[in-house]
Amino acid sequence: MEEGKLKDIKHLMRNPFIEKPIWTLLYLLWWILPGSIHSFVLWKAFNLPLSLSISDALISYLIFAIIGLSIWYMVRYAFFESQDWKKTIQMNLLSMGIIFVIWIGASYGIITLISLDLSAIFASTILWRFLLFLPVYLLLIFSYFLFSSLKKINDQDLHAAKIENLIRSAELDMLKAQINPHFLFNSLNSASSLTTSNPEKAQEMIINISDFFRYTLISSKNQFTKLETEVEHALLYLEIEKSRFGDKIQLNCSLPKDLNNVEIPSLILQPLVENAIKHGIYESTKPINIDFFFKNIGDKIKITIENEIDIDAGNSKKGTETGLLNISKRLELAYQESNLLSYQKKENLFSVTIWIPINKTI
Repeated sequence: MEEGKLKDIKHLMRNPFIEKPIWTLLYLLWWILPGSIHSFVLWKAFNLPLSLSISDALISYLIFAIIGLSIWYMVRYAFFESQDWKKTIQMNLLSMGIIFVIWIGASYGIITLISLDLSAIFASTILWRFLLFLPVYLLLIFSYFLFSSLKKINDQDLHAAKIENLIRSAELDMLKAQINPHFLFNSLNSASSLTTSNPEKAQEMIINISDFFRYTLISSKNQFTKLETEVEHALLYLEIEKSRFGDKIQLNCSLPKDLNNVEIPSLILQPLVENAIKHGIYESTKPINIDFFFKNIGDKIKITIENEIDIDAGNSKKGTETGLLNISKRLELAYQESNLLSYQKKENLFSVTIWIPINKTI
């Protein structure tokens, strides 16, 4: 995983003008235009010999071309990520001034070493140099903003494709392993046993099973769903299991209304509640509490699912943690953030917490 992250960072750090040889060539050839204008003005307006005018332009714009490559990192990692456009403009103006001073200073230093004639009139050409510097700098900024926008769109498409593939893979895993034939068999067997003793309860259970699988299939086509809908699906799973285990499942869940419409990756909670059933209920000899906690912590929604562990029932089943790792990976792909899942096991309590960034989906 670390190797993959390193590759992603290297990809983002790569300047678009040096990413491909053809772009590098075009970048270098483009500087002929401002260099030609620069030398022509020095030759005609300032009466410098043509050879000195060309030398001045060659030195000045070779330095500018080198500085221009570094502007990419400023745009990509400072300006483009900022949502405050006033601050972005202020930073641009400040950076433009700094870059101009660096360019002028470096050009003057090298030109002074080559020709005293050029250094003598250098101060009188600063205004002209700035007038030509300004459109060249703005064109570079615009080009980099365009490249950065295209890269971001491309990255979003790639991440969206990864998420879609992962969701489809999660659906298959769910049908084959998590929502496996044992779950379907046990649920239908429980419903069958109720057909004679409690027909209405049996009918209700069959409807719940049907609704559960219908939502699972529909949700596999959607990357995100509302938190309210996802919680309802998780509770439906628990309702089906409660038909089997009865009062052994003690459920506590209260979703604040202001969180109902928060977008959350679809099918993200069901593996967590299944984990609570598997490791909390199966081997228990007494009622077990399963608690849901929801909290708005500003830029994220914190969701915690806790289940008690019956320490008198002996050693509980040791899981492979594959489901938790899959959920962690899905969250990382969805929000481009790591460490959005954590879990903790105490003597008689197991809890899993996930954080859902608000208004940050790719």
